[in-house]
Amino acid sequence: MTMPKLAARSALVLLALQAAQPAAAADEAQMMSLCNTYAAHHLGLSTSDIATVTYQGQRTDGTHAVNGGTTSGQTFQCSFNAAGSHVVGWYQSAPTHCPVDVSEADRYRYPACN
Repeated sequence: MTMPKLAARSALVLLALQAAQPAAAADEAQMMSLCNTYAAHHLGLSTSDIATVTYQGQRTDGTHAVNGGTTSGQTFQCSFNAAGSHVVGWYQSAPTHCPVDVSEADRYRYPACN
């Protein structure tokens, strides 16, 4: 094989290998940190009130799941896009207690208050 053909073939093999490599992997620690902050904001808590945040893995649709829980027992889940750069879905369980300072207007949020 001549040198130009060998160089062209090597370049094609290199391109094929690069194409087979996955894009930059999502950062699990960053997703857990973002979910902690996101949960605290959406639940009206301090980030120190978030007891656990755990990376659950990547789903078959490409999104990533991060589950967590609060010191009061409420659970939540953040779903991240395939790149792991932002939250695309949010779930939270209903509170299991009735806070003493809950207003009459917010009682519907706390089934334990009824």
